[in-house]
Amino acid sequence: MNSLDQAEYKKKLEQQQAELLKRATALKFMTKEARERINRIKLVKPGIAEQVETALVHAVQSGQIKDRITESQVVMILDEISNRKKFRILKK
Repeated sequence: MNSLDQAEYKKKLEQQQAELLKRATALKFMTKEARERINRIKLVKPGIAEQVETALVHAVQSGQIKDRITESQVVMILDEISNRKKFRILKK
Protein backbone atom coordinates (compact mmCIF):
# COMPACT_ATOMS: atom_id res chain seq x y z
CA MET A 1 0.00 0.00 0.00
CA ASN A 2 1.35 3.40 -0.86
CA SER A 3 0.88 6.46 1.33
CA LEU A 4 -2.16 7.65 -0.67
CA ASP A 5 -3.95 4.33 -0.20
CA GLN A 6 -3.12 4.38 3.49
CA ALA A 7 -4.45 7.93 3.85
CA GLU A 8 -7.68 6.99 2.08
CA TYR A 9 -8.04 3.87 4.22
CA LYS A 10 -7.44 5.85 7.40
CA LYS A 11 -9.98 8.48 6.35
CA LYS A 12 -12.63 5.84 5.58
CA LEU A 13 -11.95 4.11 8.87
CA GLU A 14 -12.34 7.38 10.79
CA GLN A 15 -15.62 8.09 8.97
CA GLN A 16 -16.93 4.64 9.86
CA GLN A 17 -15.95 5.08 13.49
CA ALA A 18 -17.64 8.49 13.63
CA GLU A 19 -20.78 6.99 12.07
CA LEU A 20 -20.83 4.15 14.60
CA LEU A 21 -20.37 6.57 17.48
CA LYS A 22 -23.16 8.77 16.16
CA ARG A 23 -25.56 5.85 15.82
CA ALA A 24 -24.66 4.50 19.25
CA THR A 25 -25.26 7.90 20.81
CA ALA A 26 -28.59 8.32 19.05
CA LEU A 27 -29.76 4.78 19.81
CA LYS A 28 -28.80 5.07 23.46
CA PHE A 29 -31.23 7.96 23.95
CA MET A 30 -34.11 6.67 21.80
CA THR A 31 -37.14 4.62 22.76
CA LYS A 32 -37.85 1.42 20.87
CA GLU A 33 -40.61 3.14 18.88
CA ALA A 34 -38.33 6.03 17.92
CA ARG A 35 -35.63 3.61 16.71
CA GLU A 36 -38.23 1.73 14.65
CA ARG A 37 -39.40 5.00 13.08
CA ILE A 38 -35.84 5.95 12.12
CA ASN A 39 -35.24 2.51 10.64
CA ARG A 40 -38.41 2.75 8.52
CA ILE A 41 -37.32 6.16 7.28
CA LYS A 42 -33.90 4.75 6.36
CA LEU A 43 -35.55 2.26 4.05
CA VAL A 44 -37.30 4.96 2.06
CA LYS A 45 -35.15 8.08 2.48
CA PRO A 46 -31.73 7.34 3.96
CA GLY A 47 -30.62 10.97 3.62
CA ILE A 48 -33.50 12.23 5.75
CA ALA A 49 -32.81 9.56 8.38
CA GLU A 50 -29.19 10.69 8.44
CA GLN A 51 -30.28 14.28 9.04
CA VAL A 52 -32.57 13.21 11.88
CA GLU A 53 -29.83 11.15 13.52
CA THR A 54 -27.38 14.03 13.20
CA ALA A 55 -29.91 16.45 14.71
CA LEU A 56 -30.53 14.06 17.59
CA VAL A 57 -26.83 13.57 18.28
CA HIS A 58 -26.25 17.34 18.31
CA ALA A 59 -29.20 17.84 20.65
CA VAL A 60 -27.91 15.16 23.02
CA GLN A 61 -24.35 16.47 22.94
CA SER A 62 -25.45 20.06 23.56
CA GLY A 63 -27.59 19.00 26.51
CA GLN A 64 -30.91 19.92 24.91
CA ILE A 65 -32.13 16.35 25.38
CA LYS A 66 -31.71 14.73 28.75
CA ASP A 67 -34.50 12.14 28.62
CA ARG A 68 -35.16 9.39 26.11
CA ILE A 69 -36.25 10.51 22.65
CA THR A 70 -39.78 9.44 21.80
CA GLU A 71 -41.33 8.70 18.44
CA SER A 72 -43.29 11.96 18.61
CA GLN A 73 -40.05 13.90 19.02
CA VAL A 74 -38.64 12.13 15.95
CA VAL A 75 -41.77 13.14 14.03
CA MET A 76 -41.31 16.77 15.15
CA ILE A 77 -37.71 16.74 13.89
CA LEU A 78 -38.92 15.25 10.60
CA ASP A 79 -41.45 18.07 10.27
CA GLU A 80 -38.73 20.66 10.87
CA ILE A 81 -36.48 19.08 8.25
CA SER A 82 -39.28 18.87 5.69
CA ASN A 83 -40.28 22.51 6.32
CA ARG A 84 -36.71 23.64 5.62
CA LYS A 85 -36.82 22.03 2.19
CA LYS A 86 -40.01 23.74 1.05
CA PHE A 87 -39.60 26.75 -1.16
CA ARG A 88 -41.63 28.65 -3.67
CA ILE A 89 -40.70 29.91 -7.08
CA LEU A 90 -42.06 33.39 -7.55
CA LYS A 91 -43.09 34.43 -11.04
CA LYS A 92 -42.29 37.93 -12.14
